[in-house]
Amino acid sequence: MKVWESRIFLVLAAITIVIANYQRHRDRFHLREQLVNGHKVTRNITQLQEEIIANLPPLRIPRLRHHRVTDWDPYFENADGQGINGSQHVALHLGATAFLDCRVAMLSGKKVMWLRRNTDWASLLTLGNTTHISDSRYSVSFQYPNNWRLAISGVRREDHGVYVCQVNTHPPRMLITNVTVLAPDIRIVDEARHELRDRYYKTGSGIDLTCVVRPSCPDSRVPYPVWRKNGETLLDHVNVYHINGSNEDVVTRLYIERAKKTDSGEYTCSVSQFSTTAVHIHVLNGEKQAAVYHDQWNAARTNYPVTFVTKFCAVFANIFLYLWQNYLL
Repeated sequence: MKVWESRIFLVLAAITIVIANYQRHRDRFHLREQLVNGHKVTRNITQLQEEIIANLPPLRIPRLRHHRVTDWDPYFENADGQGINGSQHVALHLGATAFLDCRVAMLSGKKVMWLRRNTDWASLLTLGNTTHISDSRYSVSFQYPNNWRLAISGVRREDHGVYVCQVNTHPPRMLITNVTVLAPDIRIVDEARHELRDRYYKTGSGIDLTCVVRPSCPDSRVPYPVWRKNGETLLDHVNVYHINGSNEDVVTRLYIERAKKTDSGEYTCSVSQFSTTAVHIHVLNGEKQAAVYHDQWNAARTNYPVTFVTKFCAVFANIFLYLWQNYLL
């Protein structure tokens, strides 16, 4: 009986060892398979990364807007952050409020000033945030982040010229702005389109004046001009008509049917308060008719060449007419 028990024990022990070896072998096989698969996955990922990197566009380092590699001094730039080399040209409309920009990068505690410069003189307009000119139309304001803006309200014809934005470095850095003032061309002409400054009329005759306004730019529009006499509103017997002008001209006609001495005075034609032209009208009685003929002769000579003989004859005729009216009648 003991022999069988020993044999059974040995068989069970052998079976246990075989099963254990099989399990150990299987686990080792699975581990090796996982390592191989993991190596394949890692290799595939590495290849994928290499392919992605190879297909990427070249790396671009962005340009720093307010820094330069070799120059740390103040410099001027435009609204897009690009450096300005050279002068600027600005066109301002007559009567409007104008803004001149001066963008200074890397200011580093320096002062910004605006100057107006001519060939013979230069005047300080602003320094920092302070205005140094008595003309209240000028002012300066700081626009974040770096714009020192000069404002000019109610632009006049004489505001054209050279404006300088200057930084007090050594030597000074300057941004030059050339300013042009756009103003309409305005003229008072007679029936023959002769420009007038003085005009004589007989009492009872018709006064016919035309104001022609031509815009400074082909695409700009101007309002109809306003007529005044001696700076005041016209009387009721003075008629004003708006006429369609050629091209882009704006035409306004003033007409008085029967002129009186009280119609004498200065007649102005204005487009806003900044663009005005004037003519002096003289309405004379019958004993002063020589002046009327003299004025008509002056108008006629603007169209035709006049010789010395023609001038002499015209003067002689005026003198003869004056003597005839005042002494012989």
